[in-house]
Amino acid sequence: MLDKFNRYNATEDTGIELLYQNKDLREYEFSETNDVTLYNQQCEMLDIDSINILNGTDFDRTSIFNIPQHYKDLDVEEYVKRLVPNAEDQTDKMVYLNRVEMELGLYKAKNLYPMLQLMIYIVDTMRKHNLVWGVGRGSSVSSYVLFLIGIHKIDSIKYNLDIREFLKED
Repeated sequence: MLDKFNRYNATEDTGIELLYQNKDLREYEFSETNDVTLYNQQCEMLDIDSINILNGTDFDRTSIFNIPQHYKDLDVEEYVKRLVPNAEDQTDKMVYLNRVEMELGLYKAKNLYPMLQLMIYIVDTMRKHNLVWGVGRGSSVSSYVLFLIGIHKIDSIKYNLDIREFLKED
């Protein structure tokens, strides 16, 4: 039977409900909040197991996506760099590559490569089945990487869109 709670981003309310149901909280990943931190401090004082805090490094985000393994194993950097168009002018080519490097650095810093792997799978599946999707909207169109993958059809370099509109600094 599937658990009705999200094991990989449980909330404080979920934790309370799980405690009422006498479930093992160690099977869940919680977003770090003051209450979760306080709970873990109390656990340490009582010498009992604390709960897991979701921090992006201890958790394999791809495990929640039901996609073929070769997409989970896909080297995102290599894949995206292969999509950069060949420009006759070397300066133009460097503009594209620099933008891709900068964006990939932001995606990597936010641990979003698994999401890019999922997006690549979705676009490939839609193309394979001749499905139509939107041209793009919102702040995601400021991402040149998403343009290269095929999520949207707006060339953010051509329109001088700033990636920080989409991937805002925390």
